[in-house]
Amino acid sequence: MIIVLRPHTPDHKIKEVAELTKNLGYDPRIIKGIEHTVIAAVGDELTHLSLESLKNHPFIQNVLPIQKPYKLASREYHAESSKVKIGQYYIGAGHFQVIAGPCAVESYEQMKQATKDIVATGVKIIRGGAYKPRTSPYAFQGLGSEGLDILQAMKDEFKVAVVTEIVGVSHVDKTAEVADCLQIGARNCQNYHLLEVVAKVGKPVLLKRGMATTVSEWLSAAEYLLVNGCPSIILCERGIRTFETATRSTLDVGAVAVAKQETHYPVIVDPSHAAGKVSLVLPLAKAAIGAGVDGLIVETHPDPVNASSDAAQQIASGKFSEFMDSLRPLIEVCYK
Repeated sequence: MIIVLRPHTPDHKIKEVAELTKNLGYDPRIIKGIEHTVIAAVGDELTHLSLESLKNHPFIQNVLPIQKPYKLASREYHAESSKVKIGQYYIGAGHFQVIAGPCAVESYEQMKQATKDIVATGVKIIRGGAYKPRTSPYAFQGLGSEGLDILQAMKDEFKVAVVTEIVGVSHVDKTAEVADCLQIGARNCQNYHLLEVVAKVGKPVLLKRGMATTVSEWLSAAEYLLVNGCPSIILCERGIRTFETATRSTLDVGAVAVAKQETHYPVIVDPSHAAGKVSLVLPLAKAAIGAGVDGLIVETHPDPVNASSDAAQQIASGKFSEFMDSLRPLIEVCYK
């Protein structure tokens, strides 16, 4: 539930209401606006005492129920759009970012060339998987800790921020030492134990939508991160599994618009995984920008033909400037 305090309520009274909320069995989360302050009372309303009794408090204007399962992520809790900081760079609330890099870190030379080409286009956040969840146990699974060392080298040399995926609990801490943002892939969107562990690290999390999750389930997964201490979240639509086979996944542009309305956190799109083929990445990226996304995460590789994974959908990093040049006019129109 949301407790709306009267305008200009003094701090000591805000703390008093928060303590009353806590005594009723809820976890109070305070957010201050210019005039109003609200307290999100997080907890199971069926097992705790009702907050309706607080309506008679002289400094409480109203007590409102939030029916959605994703309370902290909802715009009812935080009406204004939130921005998330990855390294030194913001995304969301008017800050548009492109995150780019190869699907997997394969070698120092590969990653250096990709990063050099990406940075030359103005992109400041790179992606690259040190650990790779693959459908086949025989496919390339990533370099592991060696891949993390390579990502650290890219940070040191090019002053970029890094996004990389968490596959399992065992490597969370080591990955967090390098990554500026931890990615939860589509396969782990509803791996709630992993979400709880990742949340406690204290780093921003890029949460991809599962291949068969509804928008409500996707945002509820974000709520798992929030209630377990995650400071900030970026939601990523990467396509869902449907009957259509023309693309690798069906990019759900409608879900982008819904998520932007439902949550205050940044929403981005991964056109590479949705497309499955490089010729479709640019059109899908343009569609995402038109839908109002806060950014894109795109796969690019110095030698896509010989990439260890997802070769067909990766843009040649030497041609990445052409991709960015094609997007800039649309970005300028949509985000001016």
